[in-house]
Amino acid sequence: MTAEFFKFSALGLFNSAFAWILYEVLYRIDLWPEHRAVAAWSVSCTIGMIQAHYVHYKFTFDSDFPYGQSLYRAVVVYASQLLVTTCLTYVMVEHYFIDHRISWLVNTCIFGFFNFLLIRWIAFPPEYDTKRTDQNT
Repeated sequence: MTAEFFKFSALGLFNSAFAWILYEVLYRIDLWPEHRAVAAWSVSCTIGMIQAHYVHYKFTFDSDFPYGQSLYRAVVVYASQLLVTTCLTYVMVEHYFIDHRISWLVNTCIFGFFNFLLIRWIAFPPEYDTKRTDQNT
């Protein structure tokens, strides 16, 4: 699991860069002027969750779990986190007046490891690991 965590983290840098760029673009577009940071965060996370899942499906986890089922489970995990992080963004930016980029960074860092654990066990169940299966035969 340590090797997977390092792969997850390395690819997470790529995923985070994608999410950051998308967030900045959406923030500048100003999707919802009354809640600019919250709107940019929620839309960029929604798009980013699909992109991140695909990257982890292809490169991080050696799993035979069907893609559609894995994506569905990942969306459930990511959507749960999206609810929490969107609320945190709202509180940090609109109530405590923390810079929106600091809020983005805080959310991304706090939920990174937690995200790994949930995605690993729910979207990529260990019983579908191809390496584990190969070792058992």
